[in-house]
Parts: sequence; structure tokens; C-alpha cells
Amino acid sequence: MKPIVILLLLISIVCVFILVIKPPAKITIHVVSDNGISIPNLPINLSTFNYWKPGEGFGTDIDSVFSGITDSKGMVTFTILSERGDMAFGTVSGLIGYYPGGGKYQFKNVYGGVNWRPWRPWNPTVELILKPIKNPIPMYARSVGVMGSNLTLPAKNTPIGFDLVAADFVSPYGQGTVTDFIFNLSDKDPTDYALTLSFSHKGDGIQSVLVSQNQGSFFRMLSDAPQTGYEETLVQKHSQLWVHGLLQENQNYFYRVRTVLDGSGNVKSALYGKIRGPIQFWDNAGLEFTYYLNPTPNDRNMEFDPSKNLFQNLPSLQQVNAP
Repeated sequence: MKPIVILLLLISIVCVFILVIKPPAKITIHVVSDNGISIPNLPINLSTFNYWKPGEGFGTDIDSVFSGITDSKGMVTFTILSERGDMAFGTVSGLIGYYPGGGKYQFKNVYGGVNWRPWRPWNPTVELILKPIKNPIPMYARSVGVMGSNLTLPAKNTPIGFDLVAADFVSPYGQGTVTDFIFNLSDKDPTDYALTLSFSHKGDGIQSVLVSQNQGSFFRMLSDAPQTGYEETLVQKHSQLWVHGLLQENQNYFYRVRTVLDGSGNVKSALYGKIRGPIQFWDNAGLEFTYYLNPTPNDRNMEFDPSKNLFQNLPSLQQVNAP
């Protein structure tokens, strides 16, 4: 009986080992600038789930963090153990010459379906594109409608003007003096209310830009607003803000306001800006969005210097720290 007991004990030990060991994973990050040039000697951090720590609420996920440096070809490879096959990677603080950036990667399966065998695919190459810092400038930048900064349309089914410099509705609803945006919240369809954004000047407009917030440079959009492609109106139903219950956070916009046209219909003067993230709205007429406005006519530079916000003494929730 003794050999059998020993054999069973060994089998138990092996089974426990298989259950607790994390599967190995290998991944290569290729770091390039937005013009396709590899960036060498760049420190990169990578993290993956390690264990769950019980605590207040739902507890806390604790990650394992690994560090590496890109080689002469802009490559850095990590070989690690991972419980869930989830990877988050990015630049470290103190990055010089480029905006910080990062990304995520989720391995699809464990080879053979046994949890101690390697994650697949083995050693995929994931590209991380960084954007160079060119010319950050002072801008009007503000998050409006966030908690502690209520922004509610005074009426529904009524055009309401909004002044971007005053960050307020125009008279008689607020202290604004120039109508940049015109909001109109329609609740005529009680099952799916809609927001229309229009403009007061010929040549003003807005255009949609879809940029992933979880992959690439933290400076999301182009460094210069486009010269053309602006639409006179934006109509969005509330259901279009959400996909499978998640907010469409990849949605961004460029816009042009205060446009003056010459006799031939060409833009003589205009102000350019961007909206980072979606324009959120609710059936109670509440609005929420983060906007940037370059105050210099005809300057399409969209690189904001967070240390030089033209809005002074903003509450913390209204401050904009992203470029």
C-alpha cells in the first residue's frame, strides 16, 4: 500500500502545481514615431494581472510590472508568466521629445486548453506609435458638464447658443456673447432622444474623428486641424453614444467657428478647435464634453500646453491635462 500512497501523493502535488502555475507568455513591442521611424533606447513598462486582493468593495487587482528598453530597431521583448493573458504596456515618465503612449493586448487562448501551457500566439509583435512634441500652445481647454460643473440646456426642442470662450450659454440663458455652438435637444421620440449641433456662421462646421484611446499616443488626434471636411450640422441619437452598453469613447471631433468668408466663399478667418471624446447628453437636457479652442485666427495648431490654459483657476474636475 505504501507505494500506492506515495504515487497518489505525487499525483496530487503535480495536479496542484498545474493548477497554480501561471502560463508563460511572450510579446514584442515595436515602438515607432508617427512617420514610421523606429525609436531605440526607450524604456517601456509592461504589466499583467498577478492576483486579486480582497478589500473594500470588489477588492483590488494587483499587477506584476516589468521593464525593458527598446533595441536599435525599436523592439523590446517580454517573456513573463500571466494569469489571464492580459497585457498593458506604455512609456515611462520623463519621456523626452514625444507624447507618452501605451496600449493593451489580450492573448486569445492557452495552447492545448491546459492552463499551464503557453499563451498563444507566441511572441506577437505589437506596434506602439508615438507622436513627437512639436509646438504646444496656450488654448481655451475645459471639461464642461462634469460632476460639480452642471451644464443643462435651459429648454428642449429649442436652439440654444453656447459661447466657447465664455464657457456659457448666450443671452438670455447665460453670460455668453458669441454663438459658437447651437445645441438643440429633441425629445419628440421618447424612446431615443437626439441632440443636434449646428452653427451660426457660414463656413463653420464639425467633423468626426475616431481614435482609439487605448492604443497609441496619448495625444489622440492630428497636430493640425483639417482645412476642409467640416459639416454644418451633427445629429446624434442617444443610442448612438453607446455600443453594447459601453460609451463610444473613441469618438472625437474637430470643429471650426467664427468663420469669415471672402467674396468667393473661401475662408478668410476662422478659429479652430477639437473635442476630446464624445459629446454626452441625457433626457434631462444635461450635456458633458471636453473642448479645446485655439484663440489665434487661422491657426490650426491643436497641440495644447496644459500649463498654459487660457481658462484660469478652473475647479479640478473642469481642468484639462491631456494635450
